[in-house]
Amino acid sequence: MRAFARLLILLAIACCTGCATRQKAVPENFPFNFSDNNPHQLGSAQKYGIEPLEDRSQLSKVKRKLKHIEECEYYAVDPLTHSVPYLTKNAAKLLKDIGKGFQKSMKKHKMGKYKIIVTSVLRTKADVKSLMKVNSNAVPNSAHCHATTFDITYRRFKYVEGDKENAKQMKYLLGEVVNQLRNKGRCLVRYETQQTCLHITVSK
Repeated sequence: MRAFARLLILLAIACCTGCATRQKAVPENFPFNFSDNNPHQLGSAQKYGIEPLEDRSQLSKVKRKLKHIEECEYYAVDPLTHSVPYLTKNAAKLLKDIGKGFQKSMKKHKMGKYKIIVTSVLRTKADVKSLMKVNSNAVPNSAHCHATTFDITYRRFKYVEGDKENAKQMKYLLGEVVNQLRNKGRCLVRYETQQTCLHITVSK
């Protein structure tokens, strides 16, 4: 009986140690230097995107060139107040690859399943003008106007299943995935502190 009790204690210690190791395997700091500013991203947006639209009534003219963005297996979309859910096909693929890579990384570390959350997508000139009234960081010549650019929050993630995880660790894994894609030349990234998001523009 004593041997059985000791075995249970050893198993409990091993389990706790394994959990602690898993948590420590993912840092909580965010070391990635994402400093691709708006002029830099704008050049790529103008090269690979659409011409800016005056307002949403013009959207029907370019829809065939774009992909509708809605919640899927890899990402969720916040209610959009100053943008519409459309991206160029390459930007849409980039978004999907980020969400897919994030979940793959979470699975690798034996963490719960979450989706990244998109907070902003295509903006018309009218959307930008309206946004500038409530957001001092908004600029008239926004890369968002070319359907090449989207924002992903690094503060919130949509829970799907499994263990509840540390948001700081998930932020690190998101940054790691985005950094890998940036290093491959697939995107430009700006770390936004006030809006707590990664501002991302496709660069291929």
